Amino acid sequence: MVRAFHGHFSEKVGSSMSHEIYVFGSVCRGESTPTSDVDVLVVPFEVDSSQFPQSWSVYSPELLAEYFKAGRLFAWHLHLEAKCVYSSRSESFLTSLGPPAPYSTIADDIADLDALLNEATTELASGTENVIYELGIVYTAIRDLAMSVSWSLLGSPCFSADAPYRLPLDPPLPRDVYDQTMVARHASTRGSQVNFDPSITAKIVTHAPLENWVASLREAI
Repeated sequence: MVRAFHGHFSEKVGSSMSHEIYVFGSVCRGESTPTSDVDVLVVPFEVDSSQFPQSWSVYSPELLAEYFKAGRLFAWHLHLEAKCVYSSRSESFLTSLGPPAPYSTIADDIADLDALLNEATTELASGTENVIYELGIVYTAIRDLAMSVSWSLLGSPCFSADAPYRLPLDPPLPRDVYDQTMVARHASTRGSQVNFDPSITAKIVTHAPLENWVASLREAI
């Protein structure tokens, strides 16, 4: 399907493009669901990145090289999961980079994600009109926090949306509420519909012990 889509896309922008296309995420882990996206990464070399679909992630080779050199979490995600489905080169660019540097920014990542989570819950507590958007931010922050600490707590990185519930710690939200925040994220990014009352979900989220959960993550690592 991806190859066929790429072939159709190439006809539109020209056959002389120099770029690579990868898929990563749930489809590569065998965890895709009816609501899952196919996460697509494009590495452009000699083509205008604006010509690719907006839903695709476009990263310059220079930026990716910096991420690998710094051992960024996203670099490890790509290194461990990304599958090259199209390349104009004999060796794919990500393969040529080799393994990223050791993941060493966990403390900074936790601090940044904790700040993002606090900002979203503060907005929800204030009665913001952007409830769906802020619930989606809560999902992203909780998921990425769990991914960050999975290195220490699980012995290997976990990039699944289920990461918060695979850690050996009490989960930050009831599972059905967490799933609702994931639906909110999809709604805010794709325009899909929600099948729950956002105001009730927001109330549960703002009263959840999220600060204690983040503190337990810091203590555990």
